[in-house]
Amino acid sequence: MKREGLERLAISTKLQAGKQGVLAAAKRLGLFSFSGRSPMRGNRLLILCYHGISGDEENYYQPGMFLPTQVFERRMRMLKDCRANVLDLGEALKLGAQGRLPPRSTVLTFDDGWADFRSNAYPILQRYEFPATVYLTTYYCFYNRPIFRFAVGYLLWKRRTEVVENNVFPFLPRQVDLRSEENRTALVSQLDRYAKQHELSGKQKDDLAAEVADLLQLDYEALLQRRFFHLMNPAEVAEIAKSGMNIQLHTHRHRTPLDRYNFVEEIRQNRRLIQELTGNTRCIHFCYPSGANRPEFLPWLREAAVESATTCVPGFHTRTGNELLLPRLLDHCAKSENEFESWVTGFAVIVPRRHVASLDVAPE
Repeated sequence: MKREGLERLAISTKLQAGKQGVLAAAKRLGLFSFSGRSPMRGNRLLILCYHGISGDEENYYQPGMFLPTQVFERRMRMLKDCRANVLDLGEALKLGAQGRLPPRSTVLTFDDGWADFRSNAYPILQRYEFPATVYLTTYYCFYNRPIFRFAVGYLLWKRRTEVVENNVFPFLPRQVDLRSEENRTALVSQLDRYAKQHELSGKQKDDLAAEVADLLQLDYEALLQRRFFHLMNPAEVAEIAKSGMNIQLHTHRHRTPLDRYNFVEEIRQNRRLIQELTGNTRCIHFCYPSGANRPEFLPWLREAAVESATTCVPGFHTRTGNELLLPRLLDHCAKSENEFESWVTGFAVIVPRRHVASLDVAPE
């Protein structure tokens, strides 16, 4: 099995290298510029998806979730250089429905409402005068402490070369081996499962994270002071909304219950709190937490007065697409600049690709 895994990895590496070669050649031949001017791209809306924009080492711990600030800056410069028309989400959907999208129409979206949006992404967006939509999950906005699963995962990652003697948590192994990502992921799942089984409150989960830090001899207060894995607080949300950022729906607790009543209530509570923070009476755009969507969710969204909903399925939105199943391109550290530009210009439409699942982990 190990040999099969290595063979699959080798094949995947070769395919990726081949793809990058094709993209580099296409750009040299001017095909990016050609596709960017074509009706094919003109009829399509690109919605970009971001999560955290890191200023420290978060992107080393979670490269699929956190993009370094300098990389994000380069992406925005590329949008400018490609003469992309960066539009507000609502405006873009309206123009798309009318068949009046401007060339290379692009929308920027940010999931969850991480605190580093205000400190790292927001100044760059202001500099380029780009609008953006922030899908805000509100529980950890008001209870402004680190999101539990990210915090404990980061603490374990900080000790990733060690085996730690555990004399604190009876539900964990006596010898906690942190030397593999698989082991660390399993430990996060065990801690998360313990928190759910005992119905721990946000405060109790934060206390549990602090105990994990003590076990690992790490400074939890330092993590708090740096605001690692926090969402924006109410004042920050109000500030960016006042300046024109579009704050929209992502449920209160970042979850999509499988019964209609609780599903709709998650959205209604989320909307009420966002309206209190921002004064926005048009909270009609929704992002599926973790990209999870089911056919039965669509009528529930309509009942909750939602008019659009974004997924994490890569692609372009067209006039005939379902606005409750909007595709998005998840931008992350492993995406090359040529690959990013191929999407902005529309050349990516003709490049075969594999489905990439969401990397958004539920911050419950």
